[in-house]
Amino acid sequence: MKPLYFLSCFSLLFVLLAFQSQVSAQAVADPPSLNVYKTMGTITLDGQLTEPDWYMATGQHHLMFKMDGVPSGYSNTPTAGVIVKPPYTDISTCYVTFLRNGYDLYIALNSNDAQVCRYDWEGDGMFMKIKDAAAANEYEIKNYVGVVGGAGQFVFETNAPSGVTEGAAYPIPPTTIYDSSDVDAGYTAETVIHLDQLGFANPLATITLMIVIFDPDNYSFGVPFGGPNGNYYKQWWGSEWGGVYRELIMVDATVPVELTSFTTQYVGNTTQLNWTTASELNNLGFDVQRSTDGYDFVTIGFVLGKGTTTEIQNYSYVDKTTSPNINYAYRLKQIDFNGSYNYSEVINLGESNPLNFELLQNYPNPFNPATTISIGLPVKSDITLDVYNIVGERVLSLYNGELAAGNYNYTVDASNLTSGIYIYVLNAVGEDGKNSTLSRKMTLLK
Repeated sequence: MKPLYFLSCFSLLFVLLAFQSQVSAQAVADPPSLNVYKTMGTITLDGQLTEPDWYMATGQHHLMFKMDGVPSGYSNTPTAGVIVKPPYTDISTCYVTFLRNGYDLYIALNSNDAQVCRYDWEGDGMFMKIKDAAAANEYEIKNYVGVVGGAGQFVFETNAPSGVTEGAAYPIPPTTIYDSSDVDAGYTAETVIHLDQLGFANPLATITLMIVIFDPDNYSFGVPFGGPNGNYYKQWWGSEWGGVYRELIMVDATVPVELTSFTTQYVGNTTQLNWTTASELNNLGFDVQRSTDGYDFVTIGFVLGKGTTTEIQNYSYVDKTTSPNINYAYRLKQIDFNGSYNYSEVINLGESNPLNFELLQNYPNPFNPATTISIGLPVKSDITLDVYNIVGERVLSLYNGELAAGNYNYTVDASNLTSGIYIYVLNAVGEDGKNSTLSRKMTLLK
């Protein structure tokens, strides 16, 4: 059962990564730097990425290595790539995510590669270089497919001093390394770098490095890499072998709850708020906050969170304390168990629904040739809004149909009318059975 458990964890993580790419987050090609958030729990270095922190890390900016990949959501694409041996047909995707815990920098690989193998010495996985705190030395780190005892398997290699870095990888069943006759399920891998062993005296340092992802395909063990079989593509963030680097910025914040949607709407004389999270980590809950100017917010309620979960969660809250004809804005304050918090976007709803049917005086008045008529509906209603001349003849029909509760503006174009006094009339029948007929006068001066 254990392999099935890890397969399901990988599948969920890869689905979450794909889902993230639909979220608006201003991903770019070749970002010069990425933030690295701290973990809430312990990372076990087994290459299997089963910790909730890794699920949450997909909700922040990371790297997506894929030939011709397009930045989207939180998935930034690397600097460049090259087809080393054509034809490259297995368009794999490898997501690279980052976390930190104290002085430990964690790097995760999550690949759906259908052919896990090796081209010469460059096997599926990661090759990277990292500089020490003084930028006086740089070290190579490789977490990739190698050969041990005449058999293909993942290996971890480095020229860094002992104690600087370790790593592990996990071929996802039924992956068989170096077997080009089957279709593999991909692999996951983890690398940890102990930054204090590289001379860093501040855990919130900026790290200089470059990363290459190798993706050879369709090679069998013992077959020369220059032969007719196989193909190979690789990509890098920074440079292929060094000289050009990128940065990871260690930040003193945990990965926030991943809020995927937040909507608000007036419903009668209340406000309905709905929001959804794709995953949560140590989420205590949400303060619901409201403002009448879009700047100063007050908390009007609290909704309990789900703690830690990788399942989609739906939340709602009804604000029953709104006043009519007030401009309201809402936001959420997500709070962790340790007291840290993050704010959602601000949604400006505009003017709240009136308590009663309203027909406001047109503006400007007198007018020539256009003016605006405003109406307010406390509930969803069937309405007609018409303009009559002084003898009771209808000369304009501005609206005839059903409208949701709210406030509406209509423009009157009187270009074809003569000067004089006109009467505009609102007839409304609400879904609650109440009805109203309201009228006002306006003056057209040409």
